[in-house]
Amino acid sequence: MPLSEQEQRLLDEMERNLYKHEADIVSTSSGPRTVNYTRVALGIALVAAGLAVVVIGVVVQFALIGVAGFGLAVGGAMLALTASRPAEAGEAESGDAPKGGAAPKARTRSSLMDRLSDEWDKRQQQ
Repeated sequence: MPLSEQEQRLLDEMERNLYKHEADIVSTSSGPRTVNYTRVALGIALVAAGLAVVVIGVVVQFALIGVAGFGLAVGGAMLALTASRPAEAGEAESGDAPKGGAAPKARTRSSLMDRLSDEWDKRQQQ
């Protein structure tokens, strides 16, 4: 069943908006990242401590202790989940340099969005 004229216009507009905002989406989520494992470990410890405080609050039947424990657990989860940041140029390279002091080769793999975009363009051309 073919699309009506209005549905086709709406689809075209959605595609234009997708292409327009695609660069913003890809630039914010791509690239190598580094993880601060100390923050992850501290966050996990805070989540565990927060859950223990929640249990203590339930046992002594004092709601304020349970709420404080929940807040501690949420804070720990946020700390652990925000422990990664974009890598800087020197941090992105691994320390696996070959013997002899040669620098590692740069990766030439294209990103998922680039490959999907190429496939989309090929389909549109056919």
